[in-house]
Amino acid sequence: MERKIVLSLFYMGIITAIVGIMATTFAYYGFFRREVEENLVHECRLVAESYDMLSSPDELKKFSGENFRITLIGKDGNVLYESDADHMTMTNHLDRPEIKSAARTGTGSDTRLSDTLGTEDHYYAVKLDDNSILRVSIQTDSIIALFERSLLIILFVIIGIIMVSLIVSVKLTEKLIAPLKRIPEILEKEISVTDAEIYPEVIPLVEEIRNARNAQSEMRQEFTANVSHELKTPLTSISGYAELIESGMAQGEDSVQFAGKIRKESARMLALIGDILRLSELDSIGDMPHDDEIDLKAVAEDCKERLTQQAEKRGIRINVSGESEIITGSRTEITELIYNLVDNAIKYNRENGNIEIVISEKKLIVTDTGLGIPHESIPRIFERFYRIDKSRSRAKGGTGLGLSIVRHIAERHGAKIDVESTVGVGTSISVKFR
Repeated sequence: MERKIVLSLFYMGIITAIVGIMATTFAYYGFFRREVEENLVHECRLVAESYDMLSSPDELKKFSGENFRITLIGKDGNVLYESDADHMTMTNHLDRPEIKSAARTGTGSDTRLSDTLGTEDHYYAVKLDDNSILRVSIQTDSIIALFERSLLIILFVIIGIIMVSLIVSVKLTEKLIAPLKRIPEILEKEISVTDAEIYPEVIPLVEEIRNARNAQSEMRQEFTANVSHELKTPLTSISGYAELIESGMAQGEDSVQFAGKIRKESARMLALIGDILRLSELDSIGDMPHDDEIDLKAVAEDCKERLTQQAEKRGIRINVSGESEIITGSRTEITELIYNLVDNAIKYNRENGNIEIVISEKKLIVTDTGLGIPHESIPRIFERFYRIDKSRSRAKGGTGLGLSIVRHIAERHGAKIDVESTVGVGTSISVKFR
């Protein structure tokens, strides 16, 4: 960011300087040209006022100088006098813009690029009493010549501006971002924003970052505490059963029963650790390109087949309906999302219940006939380790992380989750994909 700001200020300075030089040059040229034209008008009128006192056109010579050129044109367009050339060899001048204008209105002017490179000829003509036309002209540098003559100076000025712009850009950028560089220190040392020398406009951002960090820290502490608690319970059971077997207090059928309980608690621990690792993976991998073409109905049918045996043990029927809907994403993650939703619907359904999986317009809806979720608990069911009834959830083998994984996958795919539930009737969870 610092480099971009330096370059932006540097380019801005260079462009401003070049535009300024161009504007100044054109303004100077315009001023210079007006001065030339005003002097030309003054000179022409001065000669015209004296013309009546001359006995012949040749006497106009005494009015011409090094700068001004005087021409006298008859009413037929033929040149009667020319101070800088032989008028006898000159062509008819009636087609000249300033002559035509003077013949028609009394005065005329024009500026033309001369044959000499980089110069301009300025003309001003007035109509005399005898209908002849007096023209005075002067040759000056054109804007091109003005640039050429000033080129070396302009180059030195531009080089100077580049150096100054670079130094000023670096210094100004350092000054601009210095308060922003203090933000990490402010956050680490818990410095009050009122005591910190930062821009007032970034104070809300600092407060938001601080609140987010505090919330994240609290979530991390809560997560650690929950993980410790969730692991402690099965470990305590395993340790207790193992101690009974080791001491010889459990023998025969009892030892077999305790071994089964140890296996069950171990399986629960493995499931919990697997879900924790999966959540950690989803948190850390960030945004990944999802370019699999996924048929939601086909994935739902696959999940139904994998969970049919588990559902049949409780007499639960699973039905998939709807049309094939193709989305783009991670096939593995979408399969995991649908599997967790259906698995959850089986665990928290009633005996001999039903599960309907409907796919329509890139939306997946999983509806069960379970016990339902209290209205006040619906906003929290996607939190890690949140359980409405902890004892019932553990008894059903839930880790409390399945819906958290569902939420993470949905967010990674830009999907929206909606939950509708009625206690004693059942729950419907829909996932709308883009």
